[in-house]
Amino acid sequence: MTALTRRSALMALAATTLAATSLVALAPGSARAADTVKLEVGYIPILAAAPLFILDGEGWAREAGIDLKLTKFESGPHAIQAMAAGKIDAMYAGVAPVLVARAKGADISVIANSAVEEMVVAGRGQFAKALGGKATPESFAKFVADNGRKVKIGTQPPGSVPDTVLRHWLFKVVKVDPATVDIISMGIDKTQQALLAGALDAATIREPTVTVTKQMDPNVSLLATGAEMFPNQPGTVIAVRGEVIKQHGDALTKLLKAHVRAVDLIAKDPARAAKVANEYLGKGLMEPATLEAAFRSPGSKFVADPHGVVPAVENMMAYTKEIGSAEGIVPVAEAFDFRFYDAAVAK
Repeated sequence: MTALTRRSALMALAATTLAATSLVALAPGSARAADTVKLEVGYIPILAAAPLFILDGEGWAREAGIDLKLTKFESGPHAIQAMAAGKIDAMYAGVAPVLVARAKGADISVIANSAVEEMVVAGRGQFAKALGGKATPESFAKFVADNGRKVKIGTQPPGSVPDTVLRHWLFKVVKVDPATVDIISMGIDKTQQALLAGALDAATIREPTVTVTKQMDPNVSLLATGAEMFPNQPGTVIAVRGEVIKQHGDALTKLLKAHVRAVDLIAKDPARAAKVANEYLGKGLMEPATLEAAFRSPGSKFVADPHGVVPAVENMMAYTKEIGSAEGIVPVAEAFDFRFYDAAVAK
């Protein structure tokens, strides 16, 4: 064999080896570090964010090549401010702050739903007794006359879903006199603490707070369900920054596949779902059995499909404009990007 022939053979062997190595590196499941997409996801510490905890805790996001960093926020408006500033990539939070932010020009879209009809109103003490299970303008007025003060109701900041649906229930459904109510904005944890401590007469809460609060104080009573507060009440969604949508569309589809899988797990095996989610919500303060009870509660309605919630969101957006929480006109349908969910569930 001549020197030229030997050299040609060596070059061919090297090219073949390089091609084979490249194919192995790019094969599905071989996940190179360079292929991993990092996503920082904000969340509110509520049961509706459980699919996020499950897909992270079960390692499904990691298997899909997504490196998640979870960041806790006390309310939707706080999370949306961080997202608008580019500090987080996505969030599991109420839909109302997303719409309010879009009305102000933020490039943020909803790509999936997580839960609906989450929010309820719970009361305790003299106020709960005064209502006798039925909220009316007269019962509010009588409480004020008997106690010499307004009814104190805790909720999250203006523009949040809890604040919006509370105001809808008070002033549209029950039709109480605004002069009889003092709406107090605070974080989720503080709301529960204040209700149990007697600093509030009532509060907007959701699972697992509903289950935990009733276990801690059997005198806490449910004054209104989510459906009574706002029919088909929209709740927690997954929202993403526009820049992330442009750069990481494939990763978002994979994330939603894991999200849908987590929602299915909650329905089929709430005990297992509770065990995983408890590491994020309980942190040693709550028994998995309590979280499982919350998953089985009538107040827990997990729905991943974003298509069906649009009409209810349109109604909520109209109300936020009515009460001054949103500025401008933003077609709700334009706030939803269905591509990634549709791709995730495609047969």
